[in-house]
Amino acid sequence: MNYFKFYIVLIIFLLPLFGCQKSNKSATQIDNKSYINDFELLQENPNNQTSIKITSPKAIIDPSNNDIEIFKSSIEILNKNGQDFIVKSGNSTLNNLNNSIKVFNSVKISFPNNPEYYITTNSIDWDLNSSILDINNPFNINFDNTKINSSNGLYNIDLSLLNMDNSEFNRFIYNSEGEETYQIKIKSDFAKWLKKDNTLVFTSNDKQVETTINFLLTE
Repeated sequence: MNYFKFYIVLIIFLLPLFGCQKSNKSATQIDNKSYINDFELLQENPNNQTSIKITSPKAIIDPSNNDIEIFKSSIEILNKNGQDFIVKSGNSTLNNLNNSIKVFNSVKISFPNNPEYYITTNSIDWDLNSSILDINNPFNINFDNTKINSSNGLYNIDLSLLNMDNSEFNRFIYNSEGEETYQIKIKSDFAKWLKKDNTLVFTSNDKQVETTINFLLTE
């Protein structure tokens, strides 16, 4: 009788351990099937003669809709003249049904031809059938000694044109000794940056653009 009680207690003790091992093994199998290491996707858009290359160290496919969740993604935009710009973010989601992609979590757009030029924002929505990137939240632009803040904007890949709403332009001017001598601030309802010509145009609803120049006293 005592032996019988001992075996009952032993079985009760061991069953949860077997259950945990089986559960952990199942979870591991699911993870191995869900995640893709060294993910890479190349897609061409014949409408605007550009191609998109998406790379990531890890991605996961949702089997219910085939959407792809991409981690630490890098999106290269290639046109007929070569690399146009690169979009890097902490996360992105590729919607196969709409053929669209949303990048979010510390988004940075950089331009290989101008290493000092880049745009930072929280998220971007992009219909891959079009050439328009929708920056639908505040973003910052960094140029040579220049920073621009904007509430939202659209970037046209075909025209290399960035349209901005409610922008504030700040430029810092330095003398030959590297000392800051004055600042230029421009506020406008609308602004656009032409990447090919590297020009900026500012306009407002009432045709008034507010410009401020701050001269700094240096010893």
